[in-house]
Amino acid sequence: MKTIIAVSSQNKKTISAHAGACRNYYIYTIENDKIITKELLELAKEETLKYTFHEDTNGNSKNKLFDVNIILTQGIGTGATSKLAMQNIKAYVIEETDPDTAVDLIIKGELKAVIPSEHAGCSCGNH
Repeated sequence: MKTIIAVSSQNKKTISAHAGACRNYYIYTIENDKIITKELLELAKEETLKYTFHEDTNGNSKNKLFDVNIILTQGIGTGATSKLAMQNIKAYVIEETDPDTAVDLIIKGELKAVIPSEHAGCSCGNH
Protein backbone atom coordinates (compact mmCIF):
# COMPACT_ATOMS: atom_id res chain seq x y z
CA MET A 1 0.00 0.00 0.00
CA LYS A 2 1.28 3.46 -0.92
CA THR A 3 1.06 6.36 1.54
CA ILE A 4 1.92 9.97 0.74
CA ILE A 5 3.09 12.17 3.62
CA ALA A 6 3.51 15.96 3.44
CA VAL A 7 5.79 17.60 6.01
CA SER A 8 5.61 21.38 6.48
CA SER A 9 9.08 22.89 6.18
CA GLN A 10 9.01 26.60 5.45
CA ASN A 11 12.82 26.92 5.78
CA LYS A 12 13.38 23.64 3.87
CA LYS A 13 15.35 22.27 6.85
CA THR A 14 13.07 21.72 9.83
CA ILE A 15 9.39 21.02 10.41
CA SER A 16 7.54 24.31 10.72
CA ALA A 17 4.38 25.52 12.39
CA HIS A 18 1.29 27.05 10.79
CA ALA A 19 0.72 24.50 8.08
CA GLY A 20 -1.89 26.75 6.50
CA ALA A 21 0.57 29.50 5.60
CA CYS A 22 3.48 27.19 4.83
CA ARG A 23 4.65 27.32 1.22
CA ASN A 24 7.27 24.53 1.35
CA TYR A 25 6.46 20.89 2.02
CA TYR A 26 8.51 17.75 1.70
CA ILE A 27 6.42 15.07 0.04
CA TYR A 28 7.37 11.51 0.94
CA THR A 29 6.01 8.47 -0.86
CA ILE A 30 6.03 5.42 1.39
CA GLU A 31 5.57 1.89 0.11
CA ASN A 32 6.03 -1.33 2.10
CA ASP A 33 7.34 0.69 5.07
CA LYS A 34 10.12 2.28 2.98
CA ILE A 35 10.63 5.79 1.67
CA ILE A 36 10.42 5.50 -2.12
CA THR A 37 10.65 9.21 -2.96
CA LYS A 38 11.19 12.53 -1.22
CA GLU A 39 10.45 15.71 -3.16
CA LEU A 40 10.15 19.37 -2.28
CA LEU A 41 6.79 20.94 -3.12
CA GLU A 42 7.00 24.73 -3.35
CA LEU A 43 3.62 26.44 -3.31
CA ALA A 44 2.62 29.90 -4.46
CA LYS A 45 0.66 31.98 -1.95
CA GLU A 46 -2.53 31.11 -3.86
CA GLU A 47 -1.77 27.40 -3.40
CA THR A 48 -1.47 27.42 0.40
CA LEU A 49 -4.04 25.81 2.64
CA LYS A 50 -4.76 29.21 4.19
CA TYR A 51 -5.66 30.60 0.78
CA THR A 52 -7.78 27.56 -0.11
CA PHE A 53 -9.65 27.60 3.21
CA HIS A 54 -10.02 31.37 3.78
CA GLU A 55 -9.45 33.42 0.64
CA ASP A 56 -10.46 31.42 -2.42
CA THR A 57 -13.41 33.38 -3.83
CA ASN A 58 -13.58 31.33 -7.04
CA GLY A 59 -14.81 28.24 -5.24
CA ASN A 60 -11.71 26.34 -6.37
CA SER A 61 -11.40 24.03 -3.38
CA LYS A 62 -8.77 21.74 -4.98
CA ASN A 63 -5.32 22.10 -3.47
CA LYS A 64 -2.08 20.26 -4.36
CA LEU A 65 -1.89 19.05 -0.77
CA PHE A 66 -5.25 17.30 -1.16
CA ASP A 67 -3.38 14.47 -2.92
CA VAL A 68 -1.56 13.41 0.27
CA ASN A 69 -2.74 11.02 2.99
CA ILE A 70 -1.01 12.59 6.00
CA ILE A 71 0.30 16.07 6.90
CA LEU A 72 2.92 16.42 9.64
CA THR A 73 3.43 19.89 11.10
CA GLN A 74 4.24 21.73 14.31
CA GLY A 75 1.06 23.77 14.17
CA ILE A 76 -2.42 23.57 12.68
CA GLY A 77 -5.83 24.51 14.04
CA THR A 78 -8.83 22.25 14.46
CA GLY A 79 -10.71 24.03 11.66
CA ALA A 80 -8.03 23.17 9.12
CA THR A 81 -7.74 19.67 10.55
CA SER A 82 -11.49 19.18 10.06
CA LYS A 83 -11.38 20.52 6.50
CA LEU A 84 -8.46 18.22 5.70
CA ALA A 85 -10.36 15.28 7.19
CA MET A 86 -13.15 15.98 4.69
CA GLN A 87 -10.47 15.34 2.01
CA ASN A 88 -9.48 12.07 3.79
CA ILE A 89 -6.23 13.64 5.03
CA LYS A 90 -4.98 13.15 8.57
CA ALA A 91 -3.07 16.09 10.04
CA TYR A 92 -0.79 15.61 13.03
CA VAL A 93 0.86 18.24 15.21
CA ILE A 94 4.22 16.88 16.28
CA GLU A 95 7.19 18.07 18.31
CA GLU A 96 9.84 16.41 16.14
CA THR A 97 11.79 19.00 14.13
CA ASP A 98 13.59 16.83 11.57
CA PRO A 99 11.43 15.81 8.56
CA ASP A 100 13.30 12.55 7.84
CA THR A 101 13.20 11.48 11.49
CA ALA A 102 9.46 12.23 11.71
CA VAL A 103 8.71 10.11 8.65
CA ASP A 104 10.91 7.27 9.94
CA LEU A 105 9.04 7.39 13.26
CA ILE A 106 5.63 7.32 11.59
CA ILE A 107 6.70 4.32 9.50
CA LYS A 108 7.75 2.54 12.71
CA GLY A 109 4.51 3.55 14.46
CA GLU A 110 6.47 5.50 17.08
CA LEU A 111 5.65 9.12 16.18
CA LYS A 112 4.01 11.03 19.03
CA ALA A 113 1.42 13.60 18.03
CA VAL A 114 -0.52 16.16 20.05
CA ILE A 115 -4.10 17.24 19.50
CA PRO A 116 -4.20 20.58 17.69
CA SER A 117 -5.85 23.40 19.62
CA GLU A 118 -8.16 25.84 17.89
CA HIS A 119 -6.04 28.29 15.90
CA ALA A 120 -2.83 26.98 17.45
CA GLY A 121 -0.06 29.34 16.48
CA CYS A 122 -2.34 31.08 13.99
CA SER A 123 -2.13 34.81 13.52
CA CYS A 124 -3.81 34.97 10.13
CA GLY A 125 -6.66 37.15 11.40
CA ASN A 126 -9.38 35.10 9.74
CA HIS A 127 -11.05 33.81 12.89
